[in-house]
Amino acid sequence: MEEVAHPIIRSSTPVRVFDNLDDVARVVLFPDRRRMATNSKDGFLRVWDLKDGAMLKEMDARGEAMRDMALSQDSQLIASCDYGGYIIAWHGDTLTQVFRTQSAACSLDFSPDGATLVTCSCDSAALWNTKTWQLQGEPLDTSRDDRGWSPSRAVHHCVRYSPSGELLAIATERNIQIWNIVMRERIAYLDPDYTHSLVWMPDGAHLLTAGNPKVREWDSSTWKEVGCNDLWKGNTGSFCQCIAVNYNGTLVAYQTTDNHVRLWRHSDRRTIAIFQHSDSPCCIAFSVDGKHILAGGKDKKISEWAVPEHAWPDSKNAPKYQTTHQAQDRDTEAQNSESKVLAMNMKVRNVCMSGDLPAAEELLAQEINAKGDHYRSYANRSVVMARKLDWDHALDDAIKSLSIRPSLIGYISKGIALCGKKQVRNANKAFDLAFTFTDGDPQTIHFLFLVKAMALFRANQHADAIRRVRELAAACPNADTALMCRIVEVYLHVQLGNNALDRACPAEAADHFTAAVNTGTFLTKSVTHSKYEDFVVLFGCDFTSLWQSANQKRCHALLRAGRLVEVFEACRYMADMSDETMKASCLDWTIGFMQELSAFQGSALNTDVNPDMCKYGDESDSISDIDSDIDDVVC
Repeated sequence: MEEVAHPIIRSSTPVRVFDNLDDVARVVLFPDRRRMATNSKDGFLRVWDLKDGAMLKEMDARGEAMRDMALSQDSQLIASCDYGGYIIAWHGDTLTQVFRTQSAACSLDFSPDGATLVTCSCDSAALWNTKTWQLQGEPLDTSRDDRGWSPSRAVHHCVRYSPSGELLAIATERNIQIWNIVMRERIAYLDPDYTHSLVWMPDGAHLLTAGNPKVREWDSSTWKEVGCNDLWKGNTGSFCQCIAVNYNGTLVAYQTTDNHVRLWRHSDRRTIAIFQHSDSPCCIAFSVDGKHILAGGKDKKISEWAVPEHAWPDSKNAPKYQTTHQAQDRDTEAQNSESKVLAMNMKVRNVCMSGDLPAAEELLAQEINAKGDHYRSYANRSVVMARKLDWDHALDDAIKSLSIRPSLIGYISKGIALCGKKQVRNANKAFDLAFTFTDGDPQTIHFLFLVKAMALFRANQHADAIRRVRELAAACPNADTALMCRIVEVYLHVQLGNNALDRACPAEAADHFTAAVNTGTFLTKSVTHSKYEDFVVLFGCDFTSLWQSANQKRCHALLRAGRLVEVFEACRYMADMSDETMKASCLDWTIGFMQELSAFQGSALNTDVNPDMCKYGDESDSISDIDSDIDDVVC
């Protein structure tokens, strides 16, 4: 249905006004939706009650005019800098001062995990550990341009962490610099017009910059401009001083020096509303639910404007509000496997997927040394150590991660490590705690359910693992979950078949490969890594051409078991079910297998030895054993 065109809303009457005592420099909203913090020219930081508009508390920051302010995502810390050269931090709940230093800063921001505060001066960016309040390494030298020259000092207008915490964007009056914080190197140098404000889109895929007089958008994968170079161009003599994005990136608000606050829809670059401020607004922010815009400026007021209802994000995409730890982890971790639940540095992620575990371990060690209290780095290194079967170190890193901050990935890594040590009861407890960080999101729960099954499988709980996968498929038959369950079950059967071959049990192996082929009937014949990357990172799973691999291994196992009639049936089935592309890719395998078949037939004429000499041991799992165990369970 075609969307109804709405006229631009113009308003000069805000729905509410908060009276400040001086010019407002910055406004931030607490995730609890109950409080707002502002800083101002008179040197005071104030916290307000959003329900009744009352001022809850004001903190004196030495009486110097304040420049920038930041709130950590978990609301535990508020930091500000002033024109007198001081940086001050307060505890977000008690509002007591926890840090104060005389170190000039023009702008500052907290990392997404709250472990680091970055502050920018005229020629460098300093990183502060928010536990010890000590500097983390040498400051980043931002004085040099892209040719390595050091021009005269330039004011740093804005610094902002990317949503992943991996990148820093720094706007000076001459350029915009993009830094990789993990590697501590500048990776991009943008040279737009004068830039005053920066904001990342929530997914980190784009960066918006506001200056004189344009708003521009940059693709963070290429650092090229998106679309035209003037997404919005102000009137002559006016420029964009501050820019904000709502929680899901659908709306952009920016204020200009001609006393306007403009609301713009990102998808089609359409102006939704223009709000007339009483004096030059200096700062803007969206309410947490995205339904209001708050702007403060030289009129010593914070004005609250209503976003038109037709511009609200769909209710199905509305944010859910969690406890402090859950709120942060929900944004970056509690997603399904397709959205990278591990939130790894991309370089670490890529080497994990390629199987270069020593390189991954080294990169994560560098992260930990650079930011010693980074809970994600410890959890991710635990995953790498588990891949290396170094279970003791895997468990140590998981415990270290959880001691810093309980999280979804922390409990996942602990559960995997405990399964590796065959401590299944304690592993189940860890996974149970991991479920509390999913915030009830079905996709995250399904993914975690399968991760738990995979970990239990590696603890030799084979029947229990397959039972769990089948139960999930039966309970949640939606297309995505059903597909994921079938792929995982096929993979587990292939692993059991490989184990049986290693124990010289070809008949048992053939049964498992047959089960894999039957389970995988009508699956996409080539499952790529891109959709299930997190399984690859966590367990080293090779889902590539899984159905094809199961069929080929079934033929080999049947041949070694001496079941020649079934060999020919299996080969014919694979040929009938394969498309032309797969047949071409299997040509070399087919030639080799025919040679093996001929050699086997020749040797079989001269021997009466049964090729399957396997005796089932305590840890072997025949198909009948597994199915009987599963049949006993009421689903």
